[in-house]
Amino acid sequence: MIMDYKKFLSYFSKLCLGIFIIGGLYTILKPKTKNVTNYKLADGLLYTGKLYRGKFQGKGVLKTKEGLYKGDFKKGRLVGEGVYIGDSYYYIKDKKEVKIKYNDGRVYKKVNGKWEEEKNAN
Repeated sequence: MIMDYKKFLSYFSKLCLGIFIIGGLYTILKPKTKNVTNYKLADGLLYTGKLYRGKFQGKGVLKTKEGLYKGDFKKGRLVGEGVYIGDSYYYIKDKKEVKIKYNDGRVYKKVNGKWEEEKNAN
């Protein structure tokens, strides 16, 4: 049984209309990532970076009363690499290690889940 040309065009146009409607709905309803600057979360807590579904996403800066964190976020959590800078120390997290460096020169490194003072650190 061979479909005639008019019937084919009718089915094809309905298929195209359905795809167009689904694409439009996806464009309208999909979650959007937005860039924010000094987004106030609480008293003294500000975020600059991207928000996805209301959560921190990608590279960003989180400012607190005690200092600031600059690094990677995923689903609102600190992940990957980053640096926390406080009044008397800074905390560095990268792919290989985690360190805390104090302004007085002391350096602590996390080894097997425990903090150890690093000797001869510059």
